[in-house]
Amino acid sequence: MKTKTLIRVVAFIMMAFATLFIVRCKTQQKAQHPEISAFLNKFNKQIQARNVDSLMNYFEDGRQTQSFTYLAFYLTGGKTNKDKDKPLVSVSLDVDGATIKTLNDNLSVATVPVKLSHDSVADKQTILTFTIHKLLPGSYKISAIDGQAFLKSYLAYENAVKARFPYVEQVTYSPGTLEAFKIAATLKPKYDSVVWFAHFNNKPYFYVIKGKWDESTGIGRNADSAAVAPYKMGLVGPDLKEIIPPEYDLVHNINATFPGLVEVEKDNKKGFYDLSGKIVLPVSYDQIFPVNDDSNLAVLRTGDDYFYLKQDMTISDKADIKIGDILPKIKGIYASADLYYNAIAVVTEFNSKTRHGAIYIAPSYLVDLNLIGQVEEFKNPLRKTEFEDVHTSYKLKYANTATEPNNWLQATFYSIRDYFIGGRGEFYDHKNMVIADKKNNRIYTQEIGIDYTPGEGGGEALTGVCDVNSIKVINDTLYEVKTGATIYVGLYDSAKYISGGPYYHYYVVKNNKLKELPNNRTFGFTKYIKMDDSYLNACYVMTTGTENWKNRQKRTLNQITPEMLHYMKNEIFADYAYKFKDKRWQDIFSEMDWYSYKGGEERKSFNTSIDDSLTVIDKYNINWINQKIKAAGTKPATTLAAK
Repeated sequence: MKTKTLIRVVAFIMMAFATLFIVRCKTQQKAQHPEISAFLNKFNKQIQARNVDSLMNYFEDGRQTQSFTYLAFYLTGGKTNKDKDKPLVSVSLDVDGATIKTLNDNLSVATVPVKLSHDSVADKQTILTFTIHKLLPGSYKISAIDGQAFLKSYLAYENAVKARFPYVEQVTYSPGTLEAFKIAATLKPKYDSVVWFAHFNNKPYFYVIKGKWDESTGIGRNADSAAVAPYKMGLVGPDLKEIIPPEYDLVHNINATFPGLVEVEKDNKKGFYDLSGKIVLPVSYDQIFPVNDDSNLAVLRTGDDYFYLKQDMTISDKADIKIGDILPKIKGIYASADLYYNAIAVVTEFNSKTRHGAIYIAPSYLVDLNLIGQVEEFKNPLRKTEFEDVHTSYKLKYANTATEPNNWLQATFYSIRDYFIGGRGEFYDHKNMVIADKKNNRIYTQEIGIDYTPGEGGGEALTGVCDVNSIKVINDTLYEVKTGATIYVGLYDSAKYISGGPYYHYYVVKNNKLKELPNNRTFGFTKYIKMDDSYLNACYVMTTGTENWKNRQKRTLNQITPEMLHYMKNEIFADYAYKFKDKRWQDIFSEMDWYSYKGGEERKSFNTSIDDSLTVIDKYNINWINQKIKAAGTKPATTLAAK
């Protein structure tokens, strides 16, 4: 994970709207445009009335999420129906100028010009694209919105208005915050910047800077870069005396790892100060893992050597430490936790009246394990504001530990639910994997996606019996990781699709880091593994029906079915941009961006023959799948792939 700067947050919001609930479908026949235009005109009237509650009724049942709530917030000019002041930005849809395309009998896409306006700033034009679901004759709901262009234009226009008419944000500050602002101002003659202040034992502590500070370019030193930060950071106490001199790339939150201590980083090395200004652990270690141990506080790594930090703060001689044995003892990673409470244990605030979050400089070991970003913003209990770009919680949950059969690798899996408000005010699910390589005595980490459906921008995690996690060594350089995920496998019967099951990842180790091998296939093993029967025994969720999403039926499968084998075989062909002779198969794979697009642009041509492209593994697996289909006594409903 990487630091979320304000710029990245805005980009993330735009991406979230751009990919929000994209419906899988293709143009088939003419739509009832007058009815859709009437529906959009009614929607536009609610925008003009600035009634968020009524606006939300236009969204399809089950899709009235916080994502749409925040879009409604922007459409109504950043106001709610209880606030009738003139909006900073007025939004109006030009329904008459809309382009409406039919997808099928029940779905249409309308691209609608949008005007942004303010009395003293020239109007600006942008667009919104709606996917509209016909529920009954004359009854429509919005099931998806592409708002990337709109949001980008809206934010730029809003900034232009604010530049002419400075916006006064309504904020309530705690007395301690107001006092810290005043004290921070007295430190500025001595330091180039005072960027944050912390409240510890009812006293303020100040993060000071020598040099050029630009938080938007990143904080601290990138572990993959030799670039030196153009500033140095330190910490000043309530008595305005330096506790930590401004010599470091990053000074962490007080108490974040150990009570009464502050972690610091310099040149990718870590160490600790206490609040009296004493270095209690030299800043010379690559990694510091706090452990639950009666004799030791932490395990220290420098290069390939390991040491113990003892309870009395002394350092042991070089120790024969096996990282696979230490991993289960690392503090706080084998239980569920909401890191929000860690972030506000000692509230650290921005020395700013426009940035209101509580800033959490996460302990380096949590960052090294890829469980959270280096610097995150959480909801600040010391300030009250109407609208923020912050985490309201960050829930970390241990899932399971899987050991490779030869006991070479041990993989620990975590599920993470990140509640982040400020655009898509809902949650982001993902998984994280921490691997203990017992042979090389190293730890590797990898973030794992949980949603591989076309067009989704980070959906909800798979739950239930099919949410499994495992690891397998294929050979000395190749690892297979299987994790449960939301997927989309369109079967030849259009009333059926596979909506969940194992997603296969393949990794190699390069420069002491895991590198995932490229793979477009849902059944990723067909690309890297010569199949055997073990790949047929897996848990999948099949969804059946053509009615509204919430009324479709789901059932669990415990093995690959013949109709799934047909998809699996054709997926190999699709991976090489094969043009299918059968329209149904062509439609199925056209829903996949990797098939329909190349280099960010719509693919212009497809291959009528791919024999020269197939690898030895591809050919083996195609033949193996054919044998399994034949043995099952089934025949494909139509011509398969190139045959």
